[in-house]
Amino acid sequence: MDIKGKRIMIFGGWGLVGSAIAKQLLEEQPSELIVTSLRENEADEIQNILENHPLNNGTKIISVHGDLFVRKELSKLSKADIYANPEQLQLMIHDIYDDLGTDEIVENSKLYQIMDTHKPQILIDCINTATAFAYQNVYQIVAELRAEINEIRKGKTSHDHLIETVERIISTLYIPQLIRHVQILIESMQQAETKLYLKVGTSGTGGMGFNIPYTHSEEKPSKMLMSKSSLAGAHTMLLWLLGRTPHAPIIKEIKPTAAIAWKKIGFGKVVRRGSHIPLYDSLPGINTTLGTELDKQPVETWKRMGTEFLESVYIDAGENGYFSAGEFSVLTGEGQMEFVTPEEIADLTILEIKGGNTGNDIISSLDASVLAPSYRAGVIRKDALEKMEALEEETGKDSVAFELLGPPRLTKLLYEVYILKRLRGSIEAVLSADAAELATQMETEILENQELRSTILSVGTPILLNDGKTFLRGPDISEPNFEGRTVLEINSGNIEKWTNGGWLDLRVSNVKKWQKRLEALSADMKKETKQDYSSYYFRNRRFLGGTQRMDIGLIVNWVLEYEDMGYRIK
Repeated sequence: MDIKGKRIMIFGGWGLVGSAIAKQLLEEQPSELIVTSLRENEADEIQNILENHPLNNGTKIISVHGDLFVRKELSKLSKADIYANPEQLQLMIHDIYDDLGTDEIVENSKLYQIMDTHKPQILIDCINTATAFAYQNVYQIVAELRAEINEIRKGKTSHDHLIETVERIISTLYIPQLIRHVQILIESMQQAETKLYLKVGTSGTGGMGFNIPYTHSEEKPSKMLMSKSSLAGAHTMLLWLLGRTPHAPIIKEIKPTAAIAWKKIGFGKVVRRGSHIPLYDSLPGINTTLGTELDKQPVETWKRMGTEFLESVYIDAGENGYFSAGEFSVLTGEGQMEFVTPEEIADLTILEIKGGNTGNDIISSLDASVLAPSYRAGVIRKDALEKMEALEEETGKDSVAFELLGPPRLTKLLYEVYILKRLRGSIEAVLSADAAELATQMETEILENQELRSTILSVGTPILLNDGKTFLRGPDISEPNFEGRTVLEINSGNIEKWTNGGWLDLRVSNVKKWQKRLEALSADMKKETKQDYSSYYFRNRRFLGGTQRMDIGLIVNWVLEYEDMGYRIK
């Protein structure tokens, strides 16, 4: 893809890799370069650097700051600030877990809003997403939760603090946050008509294995590092799936497997986790002798050294913070993480965007390595289906759906087209029928055929009769998902949602919907002319034979592909 004249956004543009990529992009003369960072001072700094960079030949620089993983109104707050406000915490939990069926969660997202405002054609994601989620440290919160539960069991405390801790742990669970982030990312890119997305990912361990000696003061291997690696892998798989999704942008990922360094070398106040390190001192005294217990919050035996902070020689490793000369020497030494420069990552990033083959795109590597559907399986599939059809005839039992594959919509579609087949036998007969009469006949079939009705109800599929009010169900229903609630409001909106999602719908409106579907399916098959019997057409006269006898699998396959856009492209 040509970069010149394009609008490009860089998530994490102030960081080590993001800033290196931004500087090199200036040579390609994009029309706009939008850079984001968590903090306002960082965003202002990188904007100033890029605007005054000697390679900038007219590119407009825009900076945006805030947390892209939360809604806009929370994006300027720290996690501690959000946890301190129960209403804000509830809002964050809502955004992570509640249904995306409405646009409210997506449109309130900080990520969505900046994408909608600037509509980048190319999006480069340099945020260390796995670190951002994993370093919320669910292990620490679980430890606190277990301690509080034990205190309650001993009768030493109330349940109030337990509720706060439970809400914190719910809001920090890694996978729900990651999934929601990618869901919002997809919606944002589609809305902005983004053409290419490139992620600079992480291995989580700088390329080292389970023997990595570096930890966060816990046992080896570090649970937090293993969490980061797990999330990095999960993130890659979600991006791989996105790369196999119709109408999605081109998806790429470059995953460095070494420490990344460096931004600058200097002398001054050392920064750790965004703050300078205050200097303290302690000498032997009354309370400095070890006793039988070690208290996390003892009587102070130390004193603050005025307003002094730790100063030393450091190397700035960007998001990884400041390292001492000794730490950098150990980390980058042979056999340890070693290191790669951000400029090398930037070179590969720009080459991949422009269509070059670096061999470092993880998504392409996965595509080349995974085991695809096989020719042998395709050949013997016909034998398996024929054997099942023979058993259906032999036993007199039609095999329609068990609600094991899911979603509930699949079972509903299969049974609806199956009943239409029983009543009419062909697509032409369904199309020529009066919709109201056919709906009445479908209801009669359900009410008079106990075996069919019982089977449908027993697998968890409710039945809404022709009047739109009479509702048959068994003890378990697969739609809706109550999601922890015991009662849901019945209204016209919910009824439409539930009938579309998994209820057998015997109303006239649904029969008309099926007639429109089958009419479109017939038109699709007739595209092939008698003069062009080539491999160009997939749903051709060979497919027509299956639909003439109303093969329920073929028909629902078509519905899932054309109506639900549920088909594979690789």
